[in-house]
Order: sequence, then C-alpha cells, then structure tokens
Amino acid sequence: MKKFNKNILIFGLFSSVLLFGHGDNKHVKTSSSQTNLGIKIEENKKIEDLNIINEAYVKDVKPIFKIKCFDCHGELKNFPWYYNIPGIKQLMDYDMKEAKKHIDMSKDFPFLSHETPLKDLKSLKETLEEDEMPPIQYVLGHWDSRLTEDEKKKVFTWIESSLKILGETK
Repeated sequence: MKKFNKNILIFGLFSSVLLFGHGDNKHVKTSSSQTNLGIKIEENKKIEDLNIINEAYVKDVKPIFKIKCFDCHGELKNFPWYYNIPGIKQLMDYDMKEAKKHIDMSKDFPFLSHETPLKDLKSLKETLEEDEMPPIQYVLGHWDSRLTEDEKKKVFTWIESSLKILGETK
C-alpha cells in the first residue's frame, strides 16, 4: 500500500507540473500583414527605436533576466545535479522548450518569440504585474528566483520607456 501511495504522489507532482507550469497562454501567430511592431512606422525609425530599447535592455535588464529568467527562457549551460534523474530531465526539457516557444531571451531585444516586440513588452509587463513568473515548480527548487522589488522596478522602468518609444502611452 505504501508503494502505491508513493507512485500516486509522484504522478500527482509530475502532472501538476505539466498542468500549471505553462499556464493557459496560447501560442498565437501574428499575421504576416502586420508590421514587426504591430504598428505602422517607417522602417528606419523602427530599427532605430529597437536599437535604443535594446541598449537599455542590455545595460539595465539583461543582467537581471540572465540570473532570474535564462534557465528557461535562455541558454542553460550548467544543469543542476538532478537534471540527469530520469523523468526530471524530460520534464525540465519540456518546460524549457515550452518557455522558449513563448519568449526566448537568449538573444538581445527584440526577443525571439511568436509575438511582436510590442506585444512581448506588454506581455512582460502583465507577467510582472500578475507575479506569474517563475512557475511554482521552479520556485520550489530555486528559492531566490523571484524578482526583488528593486529588480521589478528596473524592469518596469525599461518596459514603460520602451512602450513610450514605440508610441504606446497606455
């Protein structure tokens, strides 16, 4: 009976990771008729704006994301000891693959994603406001993975200034 309960517990933990790790976010492709920013602006201005946003990202935000987000949304080079445990490796690989489908931060801004840079910024803002990241199964093994208040302020400041550069005042 004890072995049966242990198997149910393990199954429950793994299935909850699959259910709650990714949330209910959908993978929505942007139509090809839209510009890269989701707004119509001249190509040179758009490139210049993205360069300005990227410079601020590299200076102020990337160091934070590198520590707090890159394990799933970037390139994880040093895997933890438990990565080689059968089952856990597959779950981690799945979570990292899913995370990168939404937003891959392994390059600078604009990120690789299934959305426009403008929508990525809005999504990051909403994620921070709702305190949706990192998922609970990651926090359980990485207690210091949540953004501090100071880190949140820096990221919010970057997002707000980036949205203004792109003509979003809301």
